[in-house]
Formats: sequence, C-alpha cells, structure tokens
Amino acid sequence: MIPTTDPGSSPEPTGSTDQPSAGLHPASGELLGPVEVAGLLGVKPQLIINWIREGRAHPSAVDAVGRNRFTREDVDSLRSTLGRRRTGAAGPEAGSERGG
Repeated sequence: MIPTTDPGSSPEPTGSTDQPSAGLHPASGELLGPVEVAGLLGVKPQLIINWIREGRAHPSAVDAVGRNRFTREDVDSLRSTLGRRRTGAAGPEAGSERGG
C-alpha cells in the first residue's frame, strides 16, 4: 500500500510542474495550456499568448501558479476565430475583383 502523505514533508500541489505533459489529446474535462492549444490549432504558442494579452482569447481557468488553462470548448471557439481570420485575410485574389 502506498501512503497518500508523508508526515515529514509539506503537502505538494496536485498540479506540479514536474509531471509530464498530457500531450495534445488530454482526457475529457482536462484543461489545456497554450502550448497544447497551439498544437491542436496548428499555430505557434506565442499566437495564443498574444491573443490572451490582447483579450481575444479567454481561458476558462487560471491555475494557482498563474498559468492560463483552456477547455476543449475554448479550443473550438479559438478554431472558429482562427478560421474567420484566415478567410477574411486579403489573398492574391483580393485585388482581382477591381477593374484595372
């Protein structure tokens, strides 16, 4: 039997940074960090961080250490935002509708 606490040590937070990453496909209900979210969306993590700072991305939670955490629903919302940005971006065809 494994003891749940060691009487000689202080309690450790459950979200220790020593634990390995859950990867890109965490269990249902698990929260994701900006790196995992970026991996799911195919963008750089810095874009997610910038969106948080600009108020364009809204994490569902902030853990005790201050890290932003997202749900799958948050990722879906960001995916739709990303799709609007890409389809709304001016491409090579954007200027071809004007008569020239």
